[in-house]
Amino acid sequence: MNIALNFLLPIYYRRKLTLLILLICIYPLNLQANTQEYKLQQVKAAILYNIAKFVRWPEHAIAETPNTLTICHYRENNLNLAFLTISGKKVQHRRVNEKLIDTLDDAKHCAMLLIPFSQLQWFADDQAGHGPLPILTVADLTDTNASQVENSRAAVNLIRKGKRIGIDIFLPEVTRNGLTISSELLKLARIRR
Repeated sequence: MNIALNFLLPIYYRRKLTLLILLICIYPLNLQANTQEYKLQQVKAAILYNIAKFVRWPEHAIAETPNTLTICHYRENNLNLAFLTISGKKVQHRRVNEKLIDTLDDAKHCAMLLIPFSQLQWFADDQAGHGPLPILTVADLTDTNASQVENSRAAVNLIRKGKRIGIDIFLPEVTRNGLTISSELLKLARIRR
């Protein structure tokens, strides 16, 4: 019995060692994927922050919340913790904060509205039941193909351009909402009329 135990003990340890090595090899890949996703979310947050610098809202919209620029997330927050990189910073003398909303009825104090691709159809249905709102709508289409952009009625669409993120601006929606976008931003974007 002692001989059998000595023989089995090394196999037991070999299996444990193999499992440990496998876990060590897999863990960095998972960590790297999470790090890349977080970096992408940080880039999107920075893009939203910089877009806000080049937009003018109607005076009546600013009068309601003169000290804050609220970026709302439509039905889900796809920026997660990356939003903290811009939270509290100032844009046009207004401090950036965030809010999660379920419908456009909840968007009263939103200056910008980030719409994840998974919520785009809900947004389109919701938008059809509302008149113009002084909100810059931004659809995140970075995880889809370019053909989806043509269907989006968001004022700004974040799109993939190879390994980069590009901007598509749908001018009729910008105008309908009473917003003005600087010519400097328009030069960097693809414009749809």
